[in-house]
Amino acid sequence: MKQVSKGSFVLSSLLLSLSLVAAGCSSGTNNNAANNEKPANQAQESSTNTNTGTANTTEAPKTLEPYEVVMVYPDGKQNDLGVVQTAMNDYLKQTYPDMNMTVKLNPIDWSAYADKTNLMMSSGQKFDLIWTANWMNFDAQVNKGGLLPLDDLLAQNAPDIEAIEGKFHDGALRNGKIYGVHVHQELGNPQGVAISKALVDKYNLDLSALKSGEFKDLGPILKTIKENEPGVTPAVGPSFPLGAYYGSGSTANIVGPIGLDLRDTDPNNTYKVVNTYATPRYMELAKLTREWFKAGYINKDATTPGVDIWKKFQAKTAFASIGSDLDILAGTEIGLPQLMPSKTSSVGSDIIQVPLNIDRLQTTKLAATMQGISQTSKDPARAMMLLNLFYKDQKLLSLFNFGVEGTHYVLKDGQVALPDGKTQDTVGFYHDNMWQIGNQMLNYTRVGEDPNKYKNYEEFNAKVSSNPSPILGFVFNSEPVKNELIAVSKVQSTFDPGLQSGQLDPEVEIPKLIQKLQGAGIDKIIAEAQKQLDEWRAANGK
Repeated sequence: MKQVSKGSFVLSSLLLSLSLVAAGCSSGTNNNAANNEKPANQAQESSTNTNTGTANTTEAPKTLEPYEVVMVYPDGKQNDLGVVQTAMNDYLKQTYPDMNMTVKLNPIDWSAYADKTNLMMSSGQKFDLIWTANWMNFDAQVNKGGLLPLDDLLAQNAPDIEAIEGKFHDGALRNGKIYGVHVHQELGNPQGVAISKALVDKYNLDLSALKSGEFKDLGPILKTIKENEPGVTPAVGPSFPLGAYYGSGSTANIVGPIGLDLRDTDPNNTYKVVNTYATPRYMELAKLTREWFKAGYINKDATTPGVDIWKKFQAKTAFASIGSDLDILAGTEIGLPQLMPSKTSSVGSDIIQVPLNIDRLQTTKLAATMQGISQTSKDPARAMMLLNLFYKDQKLLSLFNFGVEGTHYVLKDGQVALPDGKTQDTVGFYHDNMWQIGNQMLNYTRVGEDPNKYKNYEEFNAKVSSNPSPILGFVFNSEPVKNELIAVSKVQSTFDPGLQSGQLDPEVEIPKLIQKLQGAGIDKIIAEAQKQLDEWRAANGK
């Protein structure tokens, strides 16, 4: 799920998810699922006896009836949506005639996606595949019976999914059943600093101190910029050390501000659930952020909604962006400076990135972008067959992601580019949906991206997978404390911007924050999380 500001979006989406109307989707068994899987599976049976080579006269293969698979996903308006849909259907008919299916694309604008999909489920509207995520109503959809369990469908109709994603289903497990298929993509990110190379070179700045992985060691470098470049902000945000860097590097998140303190070295506390605002590491980083703000290192508009920090780089008024996700590059290591291709291209000048943290493999990441199958599907097996194709067929995946070659894109040295004379606004079909479905490693890269982007992803995934979270596979059921989570989220929203930008004094405000969180019911959430975690550990031998 790239290029979405995860911190604020996840909080608001969690609040929305917990506030969903309880009325709606049937939670009963979908008889159509079982009835419709049979002909789809029979279509794959051999018409010959494998032992004798003679015709099987006991059961002949059955021809599938035509079926339209409706795909629901978030996207902006595409003028040539019909053109792309027709091209996909022509390709399916030509390449997979035995499946006898067509696709109907049903994109919904991001701003209305949560509400409209909730209404579609509650009203029983027929559709098949749906993009979903743990930060976009997935748990509510499961709890209300809106999604089908996929275990049997995967085993019977999705060999390519199972070969690629079979060991990554933990994030979609609810009550022992799989309800979503994870997109095969990067399994995490590095976090750290993105820096103007021109200013690094101008002042011959030594970045070797950052091999520590600690933001505090960036301080002397920011001081040099502050003292010598009066028109340049040393550190721009809204992402700072209290953002993704703290959350990934210091905690194992469970829900909201609840998780494990990974920096607590007491072996008795390895699985102790805590309020992460109350950890020593949070106070340490909050005080550092405050010091930088008072020293004039941080932009004063850091809390302004929609602030575009990269425009500051374009205007040569910013030195470093700190704390946010970085590009995944070959050889990514803590403290290793490398050219950052994505921002170098968009900014128009060289940007260096230096990772200070690399994500662990987290359950939440495995549910961050998925495809589910609606309980209103009339042929779930056929829906799963189509989804499986997106994990093996580059042509079909490219049609969905980039449109029709020659019309909506051309290939230049193996990379996607706009046709001559076309812009993103005039080409008729242009979006950034590569992360929403299928095997992302089959995708083309766009001109300006690292041609080895997906090869780098695979290398990086091996690194992330080798360092799993201690609670990988644990999924918290928020239903018993949903009201408390809403109240806690409201408290967070009043403190987070000021603490994360350094505008609030943490030694004064964090005690107030903790007190208000306790009033909102955070202790009840912690107790419930500890209870569920202890039960999970006992059941899984942890």
